[in-house]
Amino acid sequence: NAQNIVASIISALLWIVGAVGVIMIVIAGIKYTTSNGDSNKIQSAKNTLLYAIIGVVVAILGQAIIIFVVDQLS
Repeated sequence: NAQNIVASIISALLWIVGAVGVIMIVIAGIKYTTSNGDSNKIQSAKNTLLYAIIGVVVAILGQAIIIFVVDQLS
């Protein structure tokens, strides 16, 4: 079934995006703890964390939308 194949591919891609987002959250934490009080490094770490969280949320919402659409088409 073509719908299931497309849904599986998109699901795998969104899973990868989510995994990368979690890795970026860890990197942001490392950047924050190694900033040594430098305000530019702290701001960079906060921005990395913010963008990583937004990416994970978008991946989760994308997954939910795909599941909903595939269920409606089936």
